[in-house]
Amino acid sequence: MRRLALLATAVIAVTAAPATRAESLDLDLTRLGAPDPNVWAKVFAAGGLADPGSAARDQLAMQAKQRFALLSTEMGLAISSALLRPASTTGYSGFAVDIETAFAEVHPDPIGVGTAGFTASAWPTGSAPSQLIIPSIHVRKALPFSFEVGGRILYLNSSNYFAAQGEALWALNEGFEYVPDFAIRAAYTRMLGVKDWNLSSTDLDFLVSMRFALKGVTSFTPYVAARFTYVSASTEQMDFAPCRGGPAATPCVLGSDPANRASTQASFPLFRTGLYRTTLGVRFTAYTVSLAVEGTYFSGASPTVSDYDGVTIPSSFSGAAKLGWEF
Repeated sequence: MRRLALLATAVIAVTAAPATRAESLDLDLTRLGAPDPNVWAKVFAAGGLADPGSAARDQLAMQAKQRFALLSTEMGLAISSALLRPASTTGYSGFAVDIETAFAEVHPDPIGVGTAGFTASAWPTGSAPSQLIIPSIHVRKALPFSFEVGGRILYLNSSNYFAAQGEALWALNEGFEYVPDFAIRAAYTRMLGVKDWNLSSTDLDFLVSMRFALKGVTSFTPYVAARFTYVSASTEQMDFAPCRGGPAATPCVLGSDPANRASTQASFPLFRTGLYRTTLGVRFTAYTVSLAVEGTYFSGASPTVSDYDGVTIPSSFSGAAKLGWEF
């Protein structure tokens, strides 16, 4: 127990430490392009580039919002992907600590064409990822009346970003030998450490599992979950001018007039959508040791969201595994 407590303390300390260097998956949201066509006009003028016209600027702004919606959805699904638990509550004395690793498929394919130094990829990072690796520490505690609460600290590998998750589960039925366990789980996950990005995922899951005893204190428990996930994302005001933080390499002169500064700033409006995915997994226990593996499938979606016309979220697969101790 002392070693587990020290491990959890170390992870918390790492999350609190300031970033010291850029990593390959650190994001620059301004590289997605401006979500406002008027800002595009200023960016072209500041960089000495020809203005392509109002229709083209409208298209560029819409494509920037489509990139932001895809990025937010895939990151929101990734940080909330791991379930790694059956429908029953935990342990002999109701306490569990797990070390987990999840991977999630993402899509860096271009949306539109990059111009004026802005990327066409939905992943404005140093490298174009095809999957994310997300290790985490997960702690759960059972309560009376088949309730359970828990929390995760997650780290996005090759980045300076973390996420925090809180969860609650109610097992409506558990412990019967010939009847599957059934539970409802709610979780909230928040992305941390990304400048100007407000990203969260809210999950409502319905779990069914059945425990099969092997020998003595060993067992395996297959489980399946129907998962409804609600992703919410927006940004603060960001400056897209190439000489004030925007990505374009061409020099520009905008002056110090506050009106000029405001004219190159914009924020991505609130994007909020509900998605469905299915998780299938199995847990194995021996004494206090608990192992689990699972896979989660998302079939894709084309959500209708105000200000985000034409957004398409492709299908994806994620997986996770854990080594844990249940007491």
